[in-house]
Amino acid sequence: MALSLPNGLFKRGRGYALRIAIPNEYQPIIGKKEIVRGLGTQDLGEALVRRKEALEEILTSVGQGNAPEPVKTQVAKGSILDGTTVRETSHRWLVQSDGIKNSTKARYRQHLESFELFSGNAEVSKINRAMALAYMDHLRTVHSSRTGEPLSARSLQSYQSCLASYWRVLDHWGLVNSDMRNPFSSLLRRVAGQKKKIDPREKTLRPVTRREAESLLQYITNNDRLKYQFEMYVTVRLLWVTGCRLNEICGRYLSEIEDHKSHITIHINDSKTEAGNRVVMIVGDDDCDLLRRAIIRAETTEPCCPENRGRLFPRKNLGGYDKRPSHYLGKGLEAARKRLSGDHSQWDTHSFRRTAVSALVNAGVAREARNLAVGHSNKEDIGLSVYAKRGDLSEIIKTTFEALHVELGGSLKTPLSLTN
Repeated sequence: MALSLPNGLFKRGRGYALRIAIPNEYQPIIGKKEIVRGLGTQDLGEALVRRKEALEEILTSVGQGNAPEPVKTQVAKGSILDGTTVRETSHRWLVQSDGIKNSTKARYRQHLESFELFSGNAEVSKINRAMALAYMDHLRTVHSSRTGEPLSARSLQSYQSCLASYWRVLDHWGLVNSDMRNPFSSLLRRVAGQKKKIDPREKTLRPVTRREAESLLQYITNNDRLKYQFEMYVTVRLLWVTGCRLNEICGRYLSEIEDHKSHITIHINDSKTEAGNRVVMIVGDDDCDLLRRAIIRAETTEPCCPENRGRLFPRKNLGGYDKRPSHYLGKGLEAARKRLSGDHSQWDTHSFRRTAVSALVNAGVAREARNLAVGHSNKEDIGLSVYAKRGDLSEIIKTTFEALHVELGGSLKTPLSLTN
């Protein structure tokens, strides 16, 4: 069923705009039959909020016989996008988070408005564990407007997930104490005697095979309409031979890449863990040549924004509330994977990391060396327990049993009388 937009709201290009007809008595004064005002957003939920504000402002101006002033493209200081209350920060988050589906944004907006009402639109610095627990107790007393029953466990989980994500955004912006534990985490902890919740999602992600990786490369090569075709091609090639995370490739600066002729080193300095800060080496001749081409291209390409100056991929837009370099490239790679013929639901871009670890295990590389290459601490062998869990480890198993056979001195000697 098609969704009809409210009266006057329409899509203009990628964004939304508002059209208002001027009454006949005001047309000679205003000099127009209608007013069209861009709302400056591509999100429908945000457009509905701005439509109400713009509509009131325009109608007020027209009623006074004045021509409405054009909308300002730059948000004034002290506006709803600059404040530090629950209402202002939640609004800012949903405006800037372009990676969230509209249906999810609508649900999050409902949850955040409920918390805003409960907290009295408090300053976010005042949010603590006691407030979070009190809010969850409050939700348990709320009845659903649809069923009239208390909120289900699924609904409570939705509130908790939304607010936990909201806190992580506040922490990223530096608006809350970074040393404080997320007050919205584990709000639905089990009580004594309650059964452990079973995750219904089947965990089937596995390493990507060479054939699947080459199919993805072939798709990228044959689609010149891809906005980031070259960047996607280089990224897939580098993911295959390094086992890096996607953002570790996309976020690189040219100053972090050193060409040693026989190989190229990439210094990763902004990993999510201390062990992740490491040196990665490109040793294949074809991969080195491709990376050199990417470097030359980066040096002659105008960056799309100041933050991209000096990056390996300067054309690529930053996305998400934290402006990650991998945001849009990751979406492009996922879209390309889903368009491949056949079933490719059991691997994703992170599966290249699983492939690298599985290959290192099969090659008999020691745990310490594996962890050094992929950026994991040596406290535990996460390679076998996580990344190579669903990989083909037949080679290392075969080598292990061959070593066992040799160490035992070979087969047992069978008595001659039993062989006849």
